[in-house]
Amino acid sequence: KQWYQRRYGVSEGSPKYQIKSCFVENHSTPLRVPVPKKKRKRVIEDRPKQHVFFDSEESEGEEGSVIETEQGPVSQEKEKEEEGDVVVVSAGEEDRPNKDVIVVGKKGKNGTVPTCESPVKNPIGPGYNKYWSQRYRLFSLFDEGIKLDQESWHSVTPERIAEHISYRLGCDVAVDGFCGAGGNAIQLAMTCHRVIAVDIDPVKIELARNNATVYGVEDRIEFIVGDFLKIAPSLRADVVFLSPPWGGPEYLREDVYSLSNLTPDCDKMMAAARQISENIALFLPRNVSVDEVIELVEPGKKVEVEQNFLNRRVKTVTVYFGELISE
Repeated sequence: KQWYQRRYGVSEGSPKYQIKSCFVENHSTPLRVPVPKKKRKRVIEDRPKQHVFFDSEESEGEEGSVIETEQGPVSQEKEKEEEGDVVVVSAGEEDRPNKDVIVVGKKGKNGTVPTCESPVKNPIGPGYNKYWSQRYRLFSLFDEGIKLDQESWHSVTPERIAEHISYRLGCDVAVDGFCGAGGNAIQLAMTCHRVIAVDIDPVKIELARNNATVYGVEDRIEFIVGDFLKIAPSLRADVVFLSPPWGGPEYLREDVYSLSNLTPDCDKMMAAARQISENIALFLPRNVSVDEVIELVEPGKKVEVEQNFLNRRVKTVTVYFGELISE
């Protein structure tokens, strides 16, 4: 109450306030905003009863999509919109990372909805608003001390997808050939007895080590600074997970992503992984060329291509080889 008084110079119960919901530190908090005098008649006093729980995953909602409220899913089809509906008017798009303003709220009699912009400032830099708003989707324990460099913000696997993959890869020893900031290695450590995390960048290894400590699994991960292609022959494991660099967020601008954009060369990478195990999981962009993926299969072998969904949208693709293929 004192915070509202200091900020707006009026009491919390003043009729000048209009109640809205806003994403604040991974949970929704009623935000009271002064309403101009000419609009006071349109104020709805009990809006918090159906405010949207706005976590990082909803930040990519689309106009006309379905979002979660306290009462459950609400359809956002334009032709069915009625007064009081919770409507997503605009949201950050993956190919427009600078767009971080989300318009969300109840549709009023005049057909308008309130605007809501995250009050938590982006500390990373210009063009990273989208990734900052999704930080809890990358690491649910982000506030406990997670560290990322700029490249890691757009290369870390969302935690929910990494968790799903780790259950499919559960084994004794697993290798993460391109561990980066450790998103996949951390989840693998929760389903495998031991994880060997490799990355050519020593900075990424230190970030991964720190993040693994946050999740309490650092004692189950062996971190190695080195080139995966060179050290692969010396490694022994049951499963190999590969999430090579995709070339930055520019991959979203292509209709079809070619495996030739991967670093290192995909054929050499797969050959190195097969020296460790035939059980391989390859993590790729959602728009990857399926024809090129099929070409990776050895004669007489099979492959499984899995689409990973978040909020009813395809986010990534995971390709499974060997005994990892579901029956």
